[in-house]
Amino acid sequence: MADLMEKLDGPRTAQQELFYDLEDASAVIAWSVSELTAIAGVERSQDEAIALMKMCALLAVQQAKLAGYADEVRDQRITRAKPE
Repeated sequence: MADLMEKLDGPRTAQQELFYDLEDASAVIAWSVSELTAIAGVERSQDEAIALMKMCALLAVQQAKLAGYADEVRDQRITRAKPE
């Protein structure tokens, strides 16, 4: 088992980099939506809360798109060639 845990930070393929970049971006957006939702609920004017919730809705749509793209990369429906 110890052998499996070593050298996990080796070079990634272009496909793996794309997948992890998309997953990371999706996770950051999801975290942002969570934080903005919390901020919107804490002593904000109605207009501010509505604006923040609209931002959250837009971000959530983009997060879902990125997550979908990551799934397509994982399933090899989207491929990325190694740069020359």
